[in-house]
Amino acid sequence: MVLCKRLIARLDIKGNRLIKGVRFEGLRVVGDPYQAALRYGLAGADELLYIDAVASLYGRNSLSEVLRHTSREIFIPITAGGGIRNTYDASELLSAGADKIAVNSEALKRPELISELAEAFGSQCVVASIQARHHEISGNWEAMADAGRERTGKNVLEWIEQVQELGAGEILLTSINKDGTCSGPDQLLLSEAKKLVNIPLIVGGGFSRSKDFEMALSSSKVSGVSCAAALHRNQIEIEELKLKLINSAIPIRLSPKKEEIIEKQSNPLSNINIGIIDYGMGNQQSLLNSLKYLGANVSLSKNVKELDNLDLIALPGVGAFPEGMHQLQKRGFDRYIQNWASEGKPLLGICLGMQMMFSESNEFKKTEGLNLLKGNIVSLKEIIQSDSSLILPHMGWNKIYNSNTIDTLNENGINQYFVHSYAAINVNEHEISHTCNYAETQFVAAIRKDRMAGFQFHPERSGIQGLILLARTIKEIVA
Repeated sequence: MVLCKRLIARLDIKGNRLIKGVRFEGLRVVGDPYQAALRYGLAGADELLYIDAVASLYGRNSLSEVLRHTSREIFIPITAGGGIRNTYDASELLSAGADKIAVNSEALKRPELISELAEAFGSQCVVASIQARHHEISGNWEAMADAGRERTGKNVLEWIEQVQELGAGEILLTSINKDGTCSGPDQLLLSEAKKLVNIPLIVGGGFSRSKDFEMALSSSKVSGVSCAAALHRNQIEIEELKLKLINSAIPIRLSPKKEEIIEKQSNPLSNINIGIIDYGMGNQQSLLNSLKYLGANVSLSKNVKELDNLDLIALPGVGAFPEGMHQLQKRGFDRYIQNWASEGKPLLGICLGMQMMFSESNEFKKTEGLNLLKGNIVSLKEIIQSDSSLILPHMGWNKIYNSNTIDTLNENGINQYFVHSYAAINVNEHEISHTCNYAETQFVAAIRKDRMAGFQFHPERSGIQGLILLARTIKEIVA
């Protein structure tokens, strides 16, 4: 089983306007970022990429409000970048609704920023954005800073190797020479980059024809294509492009069926009171928005006193296991959650939140978990030992399958969004509700035990099908 390839809509922002130029120059206003995001999301884009094009110039990022607005109605993954200088800047964007953080200029000045972000939020959260300018005389590509305005003297291919060593979980490689031209990608740059990557690679710059996308996505090393100008100019239509790619044997996620959209419209979680634990580790806002969209009464809780009189507690998370447990313990959430579960009350964990429900993890160091479920969290490299060329993190849309050992929701073979490098092993087979396959190896995708449920993937970022699965699960464990 292979991951679906991703079509990513890139949205460059200046203030509250959507802008686009050619080769990062001549920037012009082309619309409203929210309306464009809504249009591309409904059309079937697999992710959104927001870049504050002037953040480095002015020393700040202004995407928080745009992210909050977008996350209220669009339930696919969002990457945000521009002007990120430290973990605080990153946490602000994550709490506003971003799932991943893209860094460029500050990382070129201070490469250790990539490691700092990876240790705080997990490598799967850190995207190294590389803006490559080709110099004809030398024949080399130079990594540019400040939205392509500033030279760094750093060789792009050497920088690709370095960001991987520093802990980046994904590379966004954009050809400045091809950006906005719709004349086709820089195939030589792509060819050279593919020789070096062992993490997901997103490529952008010049894509406009179906054969451009097919050429890039046919490589096992390329996880997705970032596209802006051709979308803004209506030169490509996402659903039509996806059908062409499928006909060319490119694995891709199709848009949800109309009946799935209709099922969601009934507000299935009305009158259910849900508290989301806010411990400073990521995607609380996106989960809050999705649950409100499904009709629930939802609150963010920063201390245990705010968790009383609820029907369900949700533990989300984007980040590394040791830091997640540290933040729970610092706020007293660990003991509260353990007592809550011991009383048989409904508990939901998502991604890191699910992982921390297990006994322990070896991410960075051996760390004890909440011990609500027996099992260990280990690197997927330990689980998938047969493939030395394995691309990690396991990032993108992959299918989940009902486990044969538990009679649960009738969700079999639907695509859900994964972004992780660690997974659970030594799990009681009767507590596994769903599995997923990657590199011909099966791993735990979801668990159920009594009134506890957990997802390794992000149903709140998996479109209508994810929202339906999220709603059905909550209704079952609350009933």
